[in-house]
Amino acid sequence: MLSYVADNIAFTKRYVESNLHGVRMAEHEGTYLVWLDFRGTRLSTEELEKRIVHRAKLWLDSGKIFGESGSGFQRINTACPRSVLSEALERIKKAIQE
Repeated sequence: MLSYVADNIAFTKRYVESNLHGVRMAEHEGTYLVWLDFRGTRLSTEELEKRIVHRAKLWLDSGKIFGESGSGFQRINTACPRSVLSEALERIKKAIQE
């Protein structure tokens, strides 16, 4: 399972770098939860959350629940089947491109 999750984290990093312009994946620190930094998209925290929840139809952990320093970040769970992770990343891509 650890190997599978590590592969999912690597997949997420590659996907973000290739497909999510203005988004950066924070350096992984050892859990299956990965921080995505959306500040480069220039979306407000409110607009980002609206797009993630209502357009992408995902419920990620909003960085704002961790205080001001978390604004512009979303946390995604990579301990899932690759197909689920891939679908979530595709939805995010579509939601931030609109």
